[in-house]
Amino acid sequence: MSRTLAIGDLHGNLVPLEHLWRAIDPQPGDRVVFIGDYVDRGPDSKGVIDFCLALPSELDVTFLSGNHEEKFLLARIDHTELAHWLQAWGGGATLASYWPGQFDAVPEDHWEFLRKAKPYLETDTHIFVHANLEPDVALADQLPFTLIHKKFGTPEPHLSGKVMVCGHTAQRSHVPLNLGHAVNIDTDPGRGGWLTCLHVEAHEYWQANVNGELRRGELGPPVVPAV
Repeated sequence: MSRTLAIGDLHGNLVPLEHLWRAIDPQPGDRVVFIGDYVDRGPDSKGVIDFCLALPSELDVTFLSGNHEEKFLLARIDHTELAHWLQAWGGGATLASYWPGQFDAVPEDHWEFLRKAKPYLETDTHIFVHANLEPDVALADQLPFTLIHKKFGTPEPHLSGKVMVCGHTAQRSHVPLNLGHAVNIDTDPGRGGWLTCLHVEAHEYWQANVNGELRRGELGPPVVPAV
């Protein structure tokens, strides 16, 4: 039976990605969705993008764009954005992964990868997006800011009736947060947490950390947000 596998925010952490990928072992027929934030903070943003670009063409893989991809692209062309990216976003680690640490060292296929990442993916039952959705706005009319920047908070169900799967807002518990109508899988691999892959249909997940340790779990019952 085919699976839908959603992989959370990576932030330049290649080691957890490699271990997680071996654990989930995607096969033709599976659908893999990367939630975005491939770069910044972690030690090997270049390696993460190289990994993504090298995935077999027979696999059904969708790459979503995150706010860190947007910032990386903006930092290349604007000095103010560059200073902010380096000081506050972990951009220095990204540049350092491209020896000798200059924008000219970033291959053109990496820029193209960042530019081509999608804002969302919709299936019959789910909407995959980096950050969030406005509940009363049709998917095609969502603002780019909402899709890649809006914090998770306590989102209301989307008018489509579909379940939102997202990242962006780090879960300090290091386990996915399940609201029933929305699931957040950013479990903060770059700051002591774990990288998560959610098997959407089975409501279970795999996780790996920077030490290469692996663990599995099941989504808990939906949490009822406090009013």
